[in-house]
Amino acid sequence: MSVSVKGNEQLTSLLNDWYRSMLSQQVVKATNLKKKIDEKITKLSIESNQERQDQNLLLYYSLLEFRYTVLTDSLGIQQNSFDAISDYDMPTDHFLRFYYHFFKSIHSTFISSFTEAEEHYKLAEKILVNIPDEIEHAEFYYRIATFYHHTYNMLASIEYANKSRAIFSKYEGYEVKTAFCNSLLGGCCIYLKQYEQAEEYLHCAIELLQKNKEEDSLLYVKSTMGWLYSDQSMSTLAIRHLSEVTEKIPTHFKAIFLQAKEHYKLGEQSAASKLIDRGLQICRGIHNEEYTHHFSILKRLNENIPLEELEKIIQEGILYYEQEELWEYVVEYAELFATKCRQLENHQKVSDYFHICYQARRKSIEKGVLK
Repeated sequence: MSVSVKGNEQLTSLLNDWYRSMLSQQVVKATNLKKKIDEKITKLSIESNQERQDQNLLLYYSLLEFRYTVLTDSLGIQQNSFDAISDYDMPTDHFLRFYYHFFKSIHSTFISSFTEAEEHYKLAEKILVNIPDEIEHAEFYYRIATFYHHTYNMLASIEYANKSRAIFSKYEGYEVKTAFCNSLLGGCCIYLKQYEQAEEYLHCAIELLQKNKEEDSLLYVKSTMGWLYSDQSMSTLAIRHLSEVTEKIPTHFKAIFLQAKEHYKLGEQSAASKLIDRGLQICRGIHNEEYTHHFSILKRLNENIPLEELEKIIQEGILYYEQEELWEYVVEYAELFATKCRQLENHQKVSDYFHICYQARRKSIEKGVLK
């Protein structure tokens, strides 16, 4: 799909090419195009008496600038990363309105504002029906599949990931996106405990990325491989994969959390502590509340603090996860605390927290995300 703005055809064409390069994960080409475009945009933005079409062009640029951040620095996305776009009025242009809602949903997913993300995905999907470009559909399916994966609706994630892969795999130049779909499907299978199938998907993704010499993208799949081994209690193997990721991508807080958790399981308190502190610093810096709670709870577990202090930290986490309807984490942490209370024969607390688990599971069923 290409946006058309009269009077600035050359710049509009460059912007359309820029977006296409991002869709196909061509980082070098996208970076070179950005340099050319930035020079032209600087001149345009300082002109007086800008017409509405110029404002549309500047909005299109701002939207694509955010999309470029998704391509090159997705781990650094934070709450204010969409501010430049929010300063504009809601576009009346059909395509720009689609991009606004679509990119806002991507932004909200990255910062773990899942309720807001779902709202914008639905608005974008209504407009997508009237967009004929198959690649645009494939990109939308991939992003919404990622959203459903984060919110533990694995059946929906698998459905959309398969639809995305079916389209991307038909077109030359979208091999990286096809690999990402395979990696996402592998992640869904891990959650569903289908480990053999997960490994098949992940190996397919790795082969595609190695064939295309996509070393940076390969690290993200290796992170998922680390999760695969972690979920099977193969801590040493998980750490081997995750440590490569955390060394080469020092800001990959999800891999850092998984690695820290495995060190904690092995009783390696010092190694876990260093990773936890590093992860907390990153997540607080980008205001990622979801993982700040994960790290905070793991930190207290690793420090083996008294039950009363641990309960306060877990309650804060549960409250956040309930607000975002992340029922899987509510169950996980309520169950964890109930088990600790049971070991100390605090039967009232055991009852209270298993009741929280029960309620969260019921809400998961209502939402259709229980495995």
